[in-house]
Amino acid sequence: MHKSRKLALMAGMTVITVVAGAVPAAADQWPFDGVPPDKSTHSYCYTSSVDSTLKSYIPGAMNYLADATTIPGVPLHATCDTKNSNEDGDPATDVAWFKIWIDGAYGEAPCKVRTASNSSICDQRFAKINSSVIEAGPDAHHQYIKTVCHELGHTAGLDHYSPLASPPEPPGAFGQPQDCMASGEVTRIGSPSGSWTWTYNQHHINDANPWWA
Repeated sequence: MHKSRKLALMAGMTVITVVAGAVPAAADQWPFDGVPPDKSTHSYCYTSSVDSTLKSYIPGAMNYLADATTIPGVPLHATCDTKNSNEDGDPATDVAWFKIWIDGAYGEAPCKVRTASNSSICDQRFAKINSSVIEAGPDAHHQYIKTVCHELGHTAGLDHYSPLASPPEPPGAFGQPQDCMASGEVTRIGSPSGSWTWTYNQHHINDANPWWA
C-alpha cells in the first residue's frame, strides 16, 4: 500500500466495539452470527442519522476493507436501498450506516435484509454506531476508529473476540495480533493510536477472503 494511501485511510477510519463488560459470543466463528454476506461488491450508504463527524470515519474504513480483502469493491450509494431484488429488481445496499443509541454497546450490525435467492445469506446489515457512548468515553477519536472498523468487519462476516474476558479470548486465533474485532473500550485493550484499531489481523482476513474468492 502506498504511504499516502495508508495515511489517508488512517485519517478517515473508525471502528466499532461492544462496550466493556458485555459478554461476547464464542470467539472466532465465521460467519459472524451464522449469516454470511452476499458475494457481490460491498456497497454502503448513509442514513439521514449520520452526521459529519461519524461520516468522516467511514470512507477510510470502507477503502481499507476493499484493499485488505478480495471483496470486489465497496461503492458508495447515494441512497439506501432496503429491498432485495425480489422487491425492486436490485440487491439491497450491503451496509447502511446509522448514528443511533444502542443500549449497552458502542455499536452493532444486525442483518436486516436477506437475499432474494437464498434466505440464509444477508443482503443488508445495519451498521449502527452509538456516538453518545463513544463521545462520553476517554478517547472518542480512537473509539470511533475502532468501532467503525469493528462493525464493518461484522458486515463482512468477521466475528469479535474479547481480550478483556477472564480468561481472555485469543485475538482472532492464537499467535495473531490484536485487531479492531476486539471487543471493549479502546484504551483498555492496547495503544489507542496503534494500527490494530483500524485493521484486521491475518487470521480474520483469511476468514473472509475465501468467501469472495
